[in-house]
Amino acid sequence: MLKSILIKNLLLRSINNPKKFKFFTEIGIFLVIAALISSGISIYYEQKLSNYKNELIKFELKEFKIQEWLTDAPLTNLQVKTGKFNYDLIEGNSNFNLGKNTYYFHLLTFYPDTINLAITNIEAINNKSLNKKYKIEKIKTENKVIDDFMGEIFEKYPDELVSDSEYRKKVDILLNNISFKKINNMLDQSKYNTLQIYLYFQDYNNIVDDEKERLKKLIVDTTKTSTNAILYAFLLQLIIFSLIQIFELKELS
Repeated sequence: MLKSILIKNLLLRSINNPKKFKFFTEIGIFLVIAALISSGISIYYEQKLSNYKNELIKFELKEFKIQEWLTDAPLTNLQVKTGKFNYDLIEGNSNFNLGKNTYYFHLLTFYPDTINLAITNIEAINNKSLNKKYKIEKIKTENKVIDDFMGEIFEKYPDELVSDSEYRKKVDILLNNISFKKINNMLDQSKYNTLQIYLYFQDYNNIVDDEKERLKKLIVDTTKTSTNAILYAFLLQLIIFSLIQIFELKELS
């Protein structure tokens, strides 16, 4: 209420004094233009900041998937290595009657699905430089050969209901017809390919970290630039407004 009374009194006095009226009108126009320019600058930089923040969030989400593979890939190799060690400890034990071919073949089952899933994620990343460095197409081809081989073996597995001991015997007979060297070579190849996948995601993690740092710096720099741009725009308008007033005063004098 008090504010409206003051403004009304100021307008009445200004109307009675044309010079004052013109001065306050120009101040009003100056403030409106300043507000519009400041809003335009803010909108422009806020849009840029929004884009940078969205990109940063995307990279942070990618990092979750990367961390999964940096854990899962070495864990898979460790499980197979532990399995081999355990077999060496119990091999020849009369209470343990699982053939080496059968045991190693089941160790091989750790790999195909895991590698296929990793390749799906790698193809989604689509980093041609890393794909070439770690020979992802070669890994994909080798894993398909191993996966197809295992699929053919599983199709020959006994499916009738028999006791556990009879089932193991039939599986042992089936797998003993396959060269142990072939199974072991596939196991070693899968182990090596899993290591390459781990190294791929380790390299990609470094790329993502670099991109995140770049975006964080851009966000800080853009925020500073936005603040400075608004300030400089206001000062420039103030200088122009002051110069106009000075010239008008000179003309009147």
